[in-house]
Amino acid sequence: MDAQSSQLDAPSAAPRDLVRVLLDARKVSDGGIGVYIQNLVRGFAEAGGVSLTLLVKPGERPAALAGCSLIVDSSPCYSLDEMLFLARRIPWQRFDLFHTPHYVLPLGVPIPSVVTVHDLIHVEQPERFFYPWVAKRLMCSAVRRASVVLAVSEATRQAVIGLAGAEPSKIRRIPNAIAPAFLRGSSVLDLPAVVAEAGSFFFSLFSNLKPHKGIEDLFEAYRQFKSQGLWRQRSATCPKLVIAGIGADAIARSPRLAALVGSIGDIMVLGKVGEGQLAALYRRAAAVVVASRLEGFCLPALEAQAVGTPVVCRPVPALCELVTERDVVAADMSAEGLRDALAEGLQGAAAHGRAPYPAHLALYSPARTAAQVVEAYRAAVATEAAR
Repeated sequence: MDAQSSQLDAPSAAPRDLVRVLLDARKVSDGGIGVYIQNLVRGFAEAGGVSLTLLVKPGERPAALAGCSLIVDSSPCYSLDEMLFLARRIPWQRFDLFHTPHYVLPLGVPIPSVVTVHDLIHVEQPERFFYPWVAKRLMCSAVRRASVVLAVSEATRQAVIGLAGAEPSKIRRIPNAIAPAFLRGSSVLDLPAVVAEAGSFFFSLFSNLKPHKGIEDLFEAYRQFKSQGLWRQRSATCPKLVIAGIGADAIARSPRLAALVGSIGDIMVLGKVGEGQLAALYRRAAAVVVASRLEGFCLPALEAQAVGTPVVCRPVPALCELVTERDVVAADMSAEGLRDALAEGLQGAAAHGRAPYPAHLALYSPARTAAQVVEAYRAAVATEAAR
C-alpha cells in the first residue's frame, strides 16, 4: 500500500468542551508503548474529556481500540516519510490537538501537539553507534516544537530537561497506567501446565532482549544463587526461573543464550503469553525479577504489585520511584548484587502477606492517568491559543 492516509468511521462533531484529539496509535502492538496506548484509550473511556481519533497502520485493529474512530496511514514509525510527509495527509481541521506517544513529532503539524517520552535508552544505552546522534536530534526537535511534553517518570522528566535544555514547566510527569485486568484480580490461575507443575519459581518478563534489559546478568545471578545454595534456609527446594514475553522468544535463536540456559538448568522459557496467563504467573511467582540496567518506567513491576507479588530489581531511578517496602532493590548494579536481592526477595516472599496496596495502585489507574493527560491536553490548547 502506498504511503497515504485514509479515514475510517469519521468522528461526529464533538461537544465544545471536549478536546478533539488525534492520538498516534501506530505502535499499539509494539511492546511498552503499545501497552501505554491501550491503557490510555481505556482510561479516556472512563475519564472522558476527549473526542478521540486514532492514527493506525493498515490492518491494525486490536480489541483495545474497538469503537474508536480511525485514520489509517502506512507511514513507518521512525521513518523519513513519518517525519517529512505524514502531516500533509492528515485532515487537521477536524482536531484540536495531536498526541504522539513516542519521541518523533512529524514536521508541519499545524495544531497544538503533545509528545510522550518514555526513556532515553536510544541515547544512554544504544544498540547501534549512530542511535544517540539520531535520537538526540529527534527528541530535542520534538520537545522544542511540542506544546506540552509528558514523561512517564520523574527520572525520565529530569533526563529530558537535561538533554533538551527544556523549561521544566513544559515537561509533566504522568505515569503509565496498569491494565484493568491486573487491578481487578481473579481467583482463577490460568498457569501454563508446565509451570503449574514446577513448584516455586522466580518470574521475569522481557519485551525484548536489548542489552539494557540485563538478561545475561539475570542468568549469572540465578546461577550463583542456585549453585551457592542461597535458597536453602528459605525454601525446601531451589525456585526455578521462569522467563516469558516477546523477548524470551529470541533466546532459542541465540546459541549463546540457549547454551547458558542449558548449562544452568531449572530455567523455563515460555515466550509470549496471554494477559490471563501473565497475571497468573505474576500471582504464583515467589518474586518478579526486573534485571534491567535502565528503564523509563516499568509496567511489570506495577503489574506484580497489583497482584501482591514482591518485586526484585536493581537500583534504577525509575524503578526506585515505584517500589514499596515489600520490594527488594539490589545494593548495586552487579550480578552479585542481583543474586543477593534474589535471596532477600525469597525470604520476604515467605515472611510477608500477598495483599496489594490499594492506595499505591490507585496512583496508576487508567482513569487517573487519562484525567491527567486530558488536563495536559487542555493546557496545550490554551497555551497555543494565548500566543
